[in-house]
Amino acid sequence: MMRSAAILALCAASTAAFAQSAEYRRGYDDGYAAGLRDARDGGGRGPGRGGLYIEEATYGVRGAMCDARRAVRQEAERNGGLVVAGNHLCGDPRRNTEKRLTIVYRCGNERPTQIVGRENETMRLSCWR
Repeated sequence: MMRSAAILALCAASTAAFAQSAEYRRGYDDGYAAGLRDARDGGGRGPGRGGLYIEEATYGVRGAMCDARRAVRQEAERNGGLVVAGNHLCGDPRRNTEKRLTIVYRCGNERPTQIVGRENETMRLSCWR
């Protein structure tokens, strides 16, 4: 009697483990398929084909610059490729002076593109050509 209860317990545990592993595999496959779709469609990294990669982004004037790469990337993702040059990106590197935002970005494996905008100017980063 004890032996058959142990066998039944082992069978129940293996059935639950199999169901869990099948569920895990289904989730893995769904995640993999979503990753392939994202890679094909630009990966959610920006507008257009192949994904938008911010290589460099500096804001300020000669002698007073700050690294705005993270803020530019976030703003481009949030606003469909539009970025406003301003102190909100990484602070005010020099008061009472007009600053410029310089962005070097690339789309997928293409060559990098550089754009420059004045303070408060809206810039468009696009991978559609």
